[in-house]
Order: sequence, then structure tokens, then C-alpha cells
Amino acid sequence: MFEGVYFEFPKIGTVVFVFLACEALCRMRQRGIYYPHLAAFAGVTLKPSYWLWFLKWASIILLIVALMSPVKEKVYQPESTPGYAMTLVVDASASMRNGDFDPDDKTKSRFEAVQEILRDFVARRGGDTIGMVVFGTHAFIASPPTSDTRMLSQIIDRLYVGIAGKYTALYEAVAKGIALLHRSESREKLLILLTDGRNTPGAPVSADVAAALAEKEGVRLYAVVIGETPAEQESLLASIAQRSGGAYFTAKDAAALSEVYTQIGALETSPQRPPLMTVKEYYYIYPLFMGFLTLLLYVYWRNRRMS
Repeated sequence: MFEGVYFEFPKIGTVVFVFLACEALCRMRQRGIYYPHLAAFAGVTLKPSYWLWFLKWASIILLIVALMSPVKEKVYQPESTPGYAMTLVVDASASMRNGDFDPDDKTKSRFEAVQEILRDFVARRGGDTIGMVVFGTHAFIASPPTSDTRMLSQIIDRLYVGIAGKYTALYEAVAKGIALLHRSESREKLLILLTDGRNTPGAPVSADVAAALAEKEGVRLYAVVIGETPAEQESLLASIAQRSGGAYFTAKDAAALSEVYTQIGALETSPQRPPLMTVKEYYYIYPLFMGFLTLLLYVYWRNRRMS
């Protein structure tokens, strides 16, 4: 019951030294203000009572403990509103290595700049569940839907160009990302595709199949294309995004890409997790009640001895 209890005002405990000093140094006056007839008892010799001494100091200590305010904190996590279910579909094919993408840092490759922006975006979506699909020649699930943003950031750090092959199975990755959201109970489902817009011919999944899946599952597609994109793929991706209720974006450099993700975050604002609630439960009533009882017993027993 009292596990984790601490004193809110522990310094008040030093008052006990005042009582100890008074016990040793203060003398009782024969002419008291409240008890003017104490002289009548001056000649009476009584044996010291250990019970009286115990009750007196017990009441003093208990009342000081009550003033120190023993308290216990309980932390509650309020139930939060379910956030968005989201899949990040990231292009890691060989074409993502080409070109400088950050004018401020020429040594940073396009994909390294992309990783940094993805980490920032994930960190801002603490109330959502996010999965990740990485694709090249084939697509694979890098992370199932999770709310652990720290784990997702670590996965993003470990990606590299060519991890899934050097070619690009674009629409297969989109279909796999949509399938990842199939069992989600969230009403809001998003798929954010980050690619250079290239697609290797002969892939098993076509653009029409990806678009039909997005409409069936109620997934909004946000296609973010970096660099120069073939006109045919640009038209297909823009059409799929529009049919699904999403949007199509292009970015020429890292600053533009960061701005695109900021726009997506503004368009799809998910509820944030409510902060933890700390409730304090005070226990001063227990020492206060016990101190009052011991004080009454002290007065009663003292009067009995003097009567």
C-alpha cells in the first residue's frame, strides 16, 4: 500500500530537533498561564512514566510526519484516439544512387539525403502506426506496421542502394504496401511512395492493378518523385494518386523533398498521443489521526496520574 510513498516537504522533519532542544533546556514554570495551580503539585513526587514519555513523543513525531505530507504518485496513460495507418514505400534501386541531391553537402548521395528526411518525418508521426516496404528488383517488407518510431529510424539507417536489387518493381511495391494495411482497423490509411519514377518493364504487377487495390482498400496514395521522371510514369503515378484521393509531388533537391513531406504532414494531421497523467495520493491523514489519538491518550493518562 505504501510502496513508493515519499515526503513532499521532507525539511519540515528538522522541527523535531526544536522539540528535543526544548526537552533538554526548557524548564517548567510554576506559575503557568493556562494552569495557574501547578504549585499545588510541586511537592508531589511521582515516578516517571515510560508510557507518558512514549505517548508524548509518538504524538509529536506523528504530527510532524503529517506536516511533511507523505504522498504517492500514480502515472496513468489516457486512452488515445487511434492514429493513421501508414506505409512508407521506399525506392532503393540502383537509379537512386545517381546525382547530388543536397547542394549544401556534395558528399551526400541522393539516398542518404532521403534517409535523413524519412527519419525526420517518422519522428513527427508518433501517434500513427507505420510500416515500411523497400523495393528494387523485388519488394520486401522492411517493417510491419508499428508505433515504435525509434525502431523505424534504425531500419531506415540500415538501408542502402541495391539492398533489393538494382532494377525497379515500382507497382509491385505499391501493391505490397497496400496489402500491408489490409488488416489495419484504422479508418485513415495512407501510402507514401518515394521513388525516382522509373519502373522496369515486365514486372508482375501493373499500374492498373495497383490503382484498383488502392481503391478497394481505401488507401490514399501520396506519390513523391525525385529527379527527372519519364513522362509515362509521371502520368500513371499522378492518375493513381488522384483516383485514390491522394496527391502527386515532385522534388528536385533535398530542401524540396523535405517541404513535400511537411505538406503531407499538414494534409494528414493525425491525433497526437495524450500526455501521461500524474495523480498524487496523499497519506497525511493517517499520521495525523494517529498523532491526535496518542495526544488524547497522553492527556488522559497524565490527568489520571495527577488525580
